[in-house]
Amino acid sequence: MSVTGGGPPAPRGARRRRWAAALVAAVCAAGLLAASPAAADRPGPVPGAEADASGWVGSWGTAPAPAAPDGISRDGLDDRTVRMVVHTSIGGGELRLRLSHAYGTGPLTLGRTTVALPVPGSPAAVVPGSAREVTFDGGATGTTVPAGSEAVSDPVAFDVPAGADLTVSVHLPEPTGPTTWHWLAQQRGHVSEPGDHTGDQAGSVFTRTETSWFFLTGVDVRGADARGTRPRGAVVAIGDSQTDGVGSTPDGNGRWTDALARRLAADPATAGMGVLNKGIGGNRVLRDGTETDRPQRGTRALGRLDRDAIAQAGVRTVVLYEGVNDLQLAPYATADDVLQGLRTMAQRLRERGIRVLVGTLTPFKDSPFWTADAERARAELNTALRTAPEFDAVVDFDAAVRDPADPQRVRAAYDSGDHIHLNDAGYRALAEAVPTAGLTATTGRAPTTDRRLP
Repeated sequence: MSVTGGGPPAPRGARRRRWAAALVAAVCAAGLLAASPAAADRPGPVPGAEADASGWVGSWGTAPAPAAPDGISRDGLDDRTVRMVVHTSIGGGELRLRLSHAYGTGPLTLGRTTVALPVPGSPAAVVPGSAREVTFDGGATGTTVPAGSEAVSDPVAFDVPAGADLTVSVHLPEPTGPTTWHWLAQQRGHVSEPGDHTGDQAGSVFTRTETSWFFLTGVDVRGADARGTRPRGAVVAIGDSQTDGVGSTPDGNGRWTDALARRLAADPATAGMGVLNKGIGGNRVLRDGTETDRPQRGTRALGRLDRDAIAQAGVRTVVLYEGVNDLQLAPYATADDVLQGLRTMAQRLRERGIRVLVGTLTPFKDSPFWTADAERARAELNTALRTAPEFDAVVDFDAAVRDPADPQRVRAAYDSGDHIHLNDAGYRALAEAVPTAGLTATTGRAPTTDRRLP
């Protein structure tokens, strides 16, 4: 396991002492500095995307966020197994899992963990014989993750299919406290009755359904997949509920990032490019969710950029598609405020050799949050983004889905029904708007730091 984040708490027992000593030695040897969530927006030395020599590239990802004020995320889990389904963008011959305890209040105990193929139509059940055990720390069944940190598993030999579902089951043997989670998964997951059920093939013991991911934030792959395609790099999408896929078909992988992954896989020029979705419903460029009544909206994009983009495996390009919540939710930001925030993120990415695409904001007239002032700010921001020199390319999402007869509205054929979020067809239109030329390139600036993991 590799751990990044805040320092470990006081060890409990000999194994914890050995683990803590090994961690300190490893971090000192690597010379890594990791920011806490509160300080993550401050410039400084941060882990970068992994060098090509490491071989790891992100295939699936989501962005962690704090627990909600109430419910399962706030109550936490105790001696339960969570079974979660994720959808890969690229395949490989090996995988490793990333599990985040970024917003924890104490050490997190991870028990037995498995990865398997789900039974189609029954996501709580797994294909017999497909499960593989996931280990940590060079072969341990489980591990302890300090608050504010991330655990990365040992490599697992697994024929990872591209564009397919995987089932990850994690036993949480001790009280977790408030969970680090992703609240709007658009994908059903399941929580078991008490006990370690990571090896269960049937899904009968998984009696609670949740449309959230708990602790799990990434699946990286390396090596050729069954078709001989090798990972080439990753595109990371930083955004809000539009990127999270709100309005798309649940369990249908209808987010625009899913559609983009399918588009890249179908083109030999871009096959092997992973797509990581780091959208969070309600997220803003400039304001944290903890500053509102919904902490699950996550750390502002400026504050989570290092963790959710720069530190992802094999990142080559980042798409910044965010800002509408800054304009439509109180306290309101100006178009210039948001523009400056996006420019700051672009500068930080380009300094690390990462290409930056910026998306224009799509229409939302007739939604409950639309106002004439917010519309004017959206139009002002979009005009500035279309000519801003700080970005390598502009993705005109606005032009892709607006109604030609009323450009302040989304086309009826793309409207999920709430007049702001899109349906599957609308998200496909966003994916088609992304310019794919040069996605595997870098800006030619300083290369990203090699944060090589086992």
